[in-house]
Amino acid sequence: MCVSGQMTVAPSIAVLPAVQAERSKILLVEDEVLIRMMLVDDLRGRGFNVVEAQNADEALTLLQSRVPFGLVLTDVQLPGSMDGIGLARLLRATRPETKVVIASGNISRAPSGDVAHAFVRKPYAPDQIVKCIETLLASP
Repeated sequence: MCVSGQMTVAPSIAVLPAVQAERSKILLVEDEVLIRMMLVDDLRGRGFNVVEAQNADEALTLLQSRVPFGLVLTDVQLPGSMDGIGLARLLRATRPETKVVIASGNISRAPSGDVAHAFVRKPYAPDQIVKCIETLLASP
């Protein structure tokens, strides 16, 4: 289930409408290699341009390049100087136009709506996360 704040984001059953290239560019921040590889394959197979980072430090380097990302999907527990919630807070403060999705199997409830646009509890099915992303990117 994709949870936005305290509300469930209804998954779209339609294919993602055509969006600007930058809106379909996703930064995936995940330290688990197999999970990252699976998600990258699924998202690229659905037409998304995916850039990978294994921790928040790599993500911050990519974000400092001012490359426009439509969405950042981050795990909560990450190695390095910052966890996923810290990264999400930074993104919401510095790039409010970028949608932020937090995924975790280690926290029991969604972070507040001011931290992320949506929360996905792990383990999740690939279709679940894709539908969540499609729904968020299709929304204004």
